This record gives sequence, structure tokens and C-alpha cells, in this order.
Amino acid sequence: MKHPGTSVAGVPVGRHRSWTPVTTPSVPTVWLATADGIVCLDLVAIELAVNDLRQGWTLTSHEAAYAADFMFQRGVQYSVIAKRIGASGDTLRRWFPTDDTPLNEALTRIRTRREAQQSAAARSSRPRARCGTYQGAQRHQRGNEPMCEPCREAKRAADRHYRQHGTYVGAPEVAA
Repeated sequence: MKHPGTSVAGVPVGRHRSWTPVTTPSVPTVWLATADGIVCLDLVAIELAVNDLRQGWTLTSHEAAYAADFMFQRGVQYSVIAKRIGASGDTLRRWFPTDDTPLNEALTRIRTRREAQQSAAARSSRPRARCGTYQGAQRHQRGNEPMCEPCREAKRAADRHYRQHGTYVGAPEVAA
């Protein structure tokens, strides 16, 4: 026998009555055209984030912007949106300077993951390790390149230093 008031149309079984549906089972993903090209939005992930069930995984920046716009339209506060989508308040303010900023404007302000990595790499551009040092030998190994003779000698000297002192700190350098 069906109990009155136990099922709510549009709400998955076992969910809260305050569940906010974003998608239907027939439309789990959406393709969205942006200035960077076409991006795929996982509406199931967005729905889970909107309903505060995002734990242990992250949304892409485009999915986060879509979810933020969805929540702005429903009057959710900035701090709640930032927590639910996993973005900082500063990032959210950069995407949506005002509460009524349209999604298409916000999408133009999103940096792709590649752009973010490139800017981070530019900020942390350390000088290249010099040949004739242990760090130079490490650079050759990381790059899968043949080790030059000064680096080979420096690595040998550093290994001798390690065997005597138990650390590579203070290992002698070899003049290149």
C-alpha cells in the first residue's frame, strides 16, 4: 500500500524533498559551445554539487561555472556556492562580478586547465640546473637525456659524499 506523501515527483527515491534537480536520466550530459571550443558538461556531477553531495571529486571549471549560474538563479549565497562547487570566493567573483552576470560572460573569464598550468609554470620559472652539479645530473636523468661528462663527475662526487656523510647536502661541485 502506498503511503500518502512518501513520493515526490521529480525527486529520486531516497532523496530529500529539498533536492534540486538539474537533469533528467535521459540527458546526463550537455555539449556547450564556448570561445575555447566545445566542452562537455556532466549534469549528474553538477546536480550532485548543487545538492551539496560533492565529496572527493572536483568539477571542471566550466561545470563549476554552470553550477554557480544555476545556483545564482535560485538565490543561493556566494559562500554556499563557492563551497559546493569547490572554488574560492575570489575565483567566483572573477567569473561572476555581480549576481546577475550571464553565464556566457562568465565563461569568457574562465581559464582552461592548460592556461592555469602555463601561468603557474611561468611564475615558478626557476633557473635551469647547471651542468657540473648533482642537480644538473638530476636534470639530465629527468629529461631522459645522456649525461654530460661534468654532470657524470659531479654525480660520482655527490655519491661519494653521500656514502661518507649520509646526505647530498654539501656535495662538492665539479667545474664545468
